[in-house]
Amino acid sequence: MGTTAPPRPQTATGVSAPAATSAAAPAAVGPVAPQAPWRRGPGGARRLSLLLLGLGVAAAGGTWLLSQRGIVSTDDAQLQAHLTLIASRLPGTITQVLVQDDQAVRAGDPLVLLDPRDAQARLRQAEADLLQARREAEALRSATGASRAQAAAALDQAHGEGIAAAGELERAAADVRRLETLVGEGGVSRQELDRARAAYSQALGAGLRGQASRRSALASLEEVTVNRRKLAAAEARIQQARAALQQARLNLSYDRVVAPAAGRIGARQAEPGSQVQPGQPLMTLVSGVPWVEANFKETQLDALRPGQPAEVRVDAFPGRVFHGRVIGLAPASGARFALLPPDNATGNFTKVVQRVTARIALDPAALATARLVPGLSVQVQVRRP
Repeated sequence: MGTTAPPRPQTATGVSAPAATSAAAPAAVGPVAPQAPWRRGPGGARRLSLLLLGLGVAAAGGTWLLSQRGIVSTDDAQLQAHLTLIASRLPGTITQVLVQDDQAVRAGDPLVLLDPRDAQARLRQAEADLLQARREAEALRSATGASRAQAAAALDQAHGEGIAAAGELERAAADVRRLETLVGEGGVSRQELDRARAAYSQALGAGLRGQASRRSALASLEEVTVNRRKLAAAEARIQQARAALQQARLNLSYDRVVAPAAGRIGARQAEPGSQVQPGQPLMTLVSGVPWVEANFKETQLDALRPGQPAEVRVDAFPGRVFHGRVIGLAPASGARFALLPPDNATGNFTKVVQRVTARIALDPAALATARLVPGLSVQVQVRRP
């Protein structure tokens, strides 16, 4: 039997080496270790790089998922603050505007001055009306006192005259009866009886005049009552005139439009010489500490509680994280607070994920290091309890 020749060694290119070289090689060589699969061929390094990159991405994704576990977030959120429309309470003409946009003001600082001449004229008219009402009341008070005294005197006089007339009438009647008896007996003349009867008639007339005087005195007392009512009405007019005077003074103070709170001025529309009406916006005052209003989906509502810590990222300050806490949840979804709430009972129903607003108060320390203004877009994250 012949022996089988050993296989020729191959070069890196896979071509067999010459026989002389093969004959010069050692007769026996130890076993060769197999190469790794990714090292075989020219694409092994690239496959190794892709494998390592995939493992890194998977590890990063797993770490992110673990960090986001139990967190609810929304990017439907904005910074809010108190926006107060500054307006005049009275119509008038602007004479001076004392502030500019983005100017900081304190509570009570004057913002706009109006022409005060109209208010000053109304103030003088109110003062004159009050003076006239007081004089009328004083005249009625004096007249009421005098008429009351006169009526009381007239009533006393009528009462006295009535008593005197009654006594005189009684005496005259007795004289007539006595003389009529004496005339029948012939003791007195007929002429004396006639004089007694005339005296009786005069006494009767005096009694009637006393009754008339009494009725006149009672009528004077009724006039005193009427005068008292007129005096009460005059005193009421005094109170009205005082109220009008106070209102005129108050209106005069409204010629200075002042800041109701500390803040910054924005959206200034007031210009000197412009005519303004009550309630017409002149500018806007941005005041108070800003807060976040975040609109979460209704499916996230179960994860929200007042007092939960929150992380806020403002688009205007990339890379910064502001801390805060949930201080309240809206009592209804935004659809219920809309100007025209949808009515699903009409039959035109399309299910829409509703949003519920959560108010988040920011850490005051963070507010001191960044100028946060209302209207900025933010992203909010809240961890489930």
